[in-house]
Amino acid sequence: VLAVRSVSTDGQGARAGAQRGMILLDYANVKDVAKRIATGKYPIELRLYNLAMGGDAIGDLGRSIVTPEDALNLAEKFSGGNNSNPAGDDATATAAAPGASEGLAINTIRKAEGECAIRSRRGDTMQIKYEAKIGDANGAVYDSSASRGTGQPYAYVLGNGDMLRGVDLGTYDMCPGEVRELSIPPELGYRGGSRLYKQIPPNSRLFWRVELVEVNFVKEGENDTPRDEDFY
Repeated sequence: VLAVRSVSTDGQGARAGAQRGMILLDYANVKDVAKRIATGKYPIELRLYNLAMGGDAIGDLGRSIVTPEDALNLAEKFSGGNNSNPAGDDATATAAAPGASEGLAINTIRKAEGECAIRSRRGDTMQIKYEAKIGDANGAVYDSSASRGTGQPYAYVLGNGDMLRGVDLGTYDMCPGEVRELSIPPELGYRGGSRLYKQIPPNSRLFWRVELVEVNFVKEGENDTPRDEDFY
């Protein structure tokens, strides 16, 4: 995950609302950003997301009560998993694999149709269909929503530690109906391996295909009404 390290107080970034700790969407690593800047086209728009904008991080006046940097640190610390969900079990931390430095890559392969008044943020109830593979898109499937129980979409609370860290971070700012592919490095996956999914070698990258079916029970085609911040 790429995050903003500093913002010039008199620069365009600050005027546009960028803050230290916001995460950068659409890019897997610094090299990708540098390549985009070097090759154009211009102007270049960078999408940033504030992990603090959601759930109990919003005060009575609709303002964030924690900084983006605080929220990023908390997400890194607590977005682990347990045996009752697709995050599996607590994996033992080991040295990262050589590909780990490539970071989390997020690729939107289908945009939602119609209005997108509500995008996913921390504290939202998410319902997703997913397929999880070892390595890349050609890897072996180790889990999927279709193979779990009734085969219905899987539900979790975004940013609440209910989901694998890489999937949790990779499903912010989504619209119902949107489909993303996530390439997840070991440090945001199972790192030293998984006791639940024994077929996953230690230090493996993971590849998830995620479709957001509903956010807070709002579906694609019904998403034309903004959040009621007075009651959310």
